[in-house]
Amino acid sequence: MQSFAKIFFIVLIVISLAAIYFCNFVSEAKAMAQVSDRISLSWPDTGVSHTINFLTTAAIPPAGKIIITPESGKFTIPAGFDYTDIDLATSSVSGGSFSDRVLASTSSAAADGVSTVASSTSGSITITLNSSYGIDNGVYVKIELGTNATYGGAGDKQIVNNNSIGSYGIVITAYSASDQMIKRAKVMIAIVEPVTMSVEFSKIRSNAAPIGWLVYGTTETIMSLVTNYPAVCRYTTASGTLYADISNDFSYASSTQYYAYHTATISSLVNGEQYDYYVRCKDENGVSDEVTLCVYNEGSSPYGSTTMVSSIDYWFHFGISAQEGDEGEESGDPGGSGGGAGGGGGGGGGATTGTGVGELLPFPPLPGTPSLLFQGWAYPSSYISVIKDGIEETREVAAVNASFNINIYDLTQGVYTFGLWAEDKDKRKSITESFTFYVKDGTKTEIYEIIIPPTIQLNKASVEPGEIIEVFGYSAPFSAIEAWMYPNKSNLTDLEIIKKQSVANDSGRWSIFFNTVDVVSGQYKIKAKTRIETVGESDFSYALDCGVGVEAGEGICQGADLNGDGKVNLTDFSILLYYWGTDDECADQNKDGTVNLTDFSIMMYYWTG
Repeated sequence: MQSFAKIFFIVLIVISLAAIYFCNFVSEAKAMAQVSDRISLSWPDTGVSHTINFLTTAAIPPAGKIIITPESGKFTIPAGFDYTDIDLATSSVSGGSFSDRVLASTSSAAADGVSTVASSTSGSITITLNSSYGIDNGVYVKIELGTNATYGGAGDKQIVNNNSIGSYGIVITAYSASDQMIKRAKVMIAIVEPVTMSVEFSKIRSNAAPIGWLVYGTTETIMSLVTNYPAVCRYTTASGTLYADISNDFSYASSTQYYAYHTATISSLVNGEQYDYYVRCKDENGVSDEVTLCVYNEGSSPYGSTTMVSSIDYWFHFGISAQEGDEGEESGDPGGSGGGAGGGGGGGGGATTGTGVGELLPFPPLPGTPSLLFQGWAYPSSYISVIKDGIEETREVAAVNASFNINIYDLTQGVYTFGLWAEDKDKRKSITESFTFYVKDGTKTEIYEIIIPPTIQLNKASVEPGEIIEVFGYSAPFSAIEAWMYPNKSNLTDLEIIKKQSVANDSGRWSIFFNTVDVVSGQYKIKAKTRIETVGESDFSYALDCGVGVEAGEGICQGADLNGDGKVNLTDFSILLYYWGTDDECADQNKDGTVNLTDFSIMMYYWTG
């Protein structure tokens, strides 16, 4: 019994975190049927929109009332909340096409009247039906409260959640024209603290220069390093010196939110001498970063030994050649007897020989080859492939919360097209997200908050009118999912699109159901997108073909549109190159068993750019 109770409690919390409604029906004979209230957010002290649904089990006559009463003291109806913030609609089928009723500030023969009591303790909303027609028995009713109300005017006010977490009730009551109660129900709303995703990264000090022997006659050089965070760095000749006790500052050659390039001019250098400088940096919060030094020790062994030393010093070690023409050949070469210090998991100057050879002034050496970071969300523990100019560069695994950080190194300066796609636990693949940009030597390009579109699948591709189509797949845990079902035609209007919403569970799985009872027979497409609160939304997934009363269409790859985004461009070309020589059923446009020049020719025919 305790195990069952614990499982039930966990399920309840997960549902409430995802802002999914749940209902607690009043135990009385006059309870309404199928009553629910879905809220846009479940955060404390936050304005949210409500969508209330119920099925009438008795008629509400003309001039009758529907009164919505939040639990006393638990919700706030703000001043100015009026009929423009409310939509009332009815339908003969659950989830079907709803017909909006006209609302106004007072009831009349043509319009339903709305009156509200704005209060943080005992507010209520009363809808008085018009005097001409009521709501019949067996009708599905939908009431939208807040900014989701759009019929007859856009809503601009929202009901505010209680400022404490917990479960609180909202009562919906139907009355006759003479104020006799007809039906009553109560739903419970779970208010919980928001769940957010964050990305942490290691603070890295890297690209130390110079390292090794500088040419004979060098009297001045520029010492430089790069930090992947805003920082102020100082240098000294004494290791272990506290940051506050170091007086020599680096200057900024460039600085952004994501990195800083630090330089300092070192003068009065002498031929044949070796130099050690120790650097400490402090971030914008006043915190110094720790690093681990890898120190090479000479000894009786011909290979020497290595010692790991815990320190916060970042070490520069270089020397000036003793004779003209010497370039790192001296005994005790600085490039071989010491290592640069990495910062917070990053690499340091290293132990290279002969760097810094040549004229170093008036310009410092470039801070290394360009690198790249992709950060975002896919699906829990999913494989993520990174394609560079049509060739798979790397394959990584997302974390259990679906987040990923993928670094690409060893690039050369130039223009690249990268593609990212993910594979969920059931081997379904996402569309490919494409990025084309120029990378420059000495820079790190960082692309943040990528949301990989959800994977998508149908339980059946063809259904008879009135059957239910289940759409499902994977996304980030607790992310919001919106699926669209629309006719496969040109000149599509928004009114022809059926939109449904859901929330992925803690494992990232989501599902949405489309009822086709009122859907006209024909060819349709279904696609979905992901939204992560405070971050944004993804592109759409593949658009899958389905048929209502007819067979489904040709599939997701017709016309060389390999990622199903409605265009044939470099993204599709990258996918074609990735599957070159294979029998991939999508890229193999002529279905001859091999992806080859024939398929490329087909793609050129459909090319849109």
